[in-house]
Amino acid sequence: MVKLFTLISLTPFIILSLKGFGILPIFGFFSDLGANPIETIIHATGKWGIRILMITLLIAPIGYYTQHELCKKLPKPLGLVSLFYILSHFLSYALIDQGGDIKIIIVDIIETPYLIVGWAGFLCLLSVGLISFKKLQPWFNKNRSTISGIIYTAAVLGVWHYYWQTKVIELEPVLLAILMILLTGWKFKTSKNKS
Repeated sequence: MVKLFTLISLTPFIILSLKGFGILPIFGFFSDLGANPIETIIHATGKWGIRILMITLLIAPIGYYTQHELCKKLPKPLGLVSLFYILSHFLSYALIDQGGDIKIIIVDIIETPYLIVGWAGFLCLLSVGLISFKKLQPWFNKNRSTISGIIYTAAVLGVWHYYWQTKVIELEPVLLAILMILLTGWKFKTSKNKS
């Protein structure tokens, strides 16, 4: 069941890749990546990264109230899928859009506030991804509260980055911001109850 959910979460990336290679011209729905394919790839991978990260965080309250066994197994693989999307988002920006020019990337990040926020969120998520190997599982299990805090920080920064980079107010980043506030409130409430 976990593998099925992981595969489903990778479907948008598969479709995006097929669109990029022009393999799925079915009724024009999968025909291309639009007028600005690089921007489409960057935005699509970023959006799916934050969406899947939010779904990953939603699993905690669902598992808390339902005690379903699947809710204990899903967060790690879905979190890694989210990291995959966000890593693809960054690499698309760095390698395709900026041509891998480190100087331009650093200057762009420093001069653009929403890129600083996004970069910080990416580093938070990357740090958790790097310590999620099986060999580090005992340490991972002992430090779950710290890791959870880092993931929540990554999600807050990711939603902030998404909201800030939109030039006009859009529905999805607003809804994600509201959901993030609710999830953070729930996390604080349950943490206080445990202590």
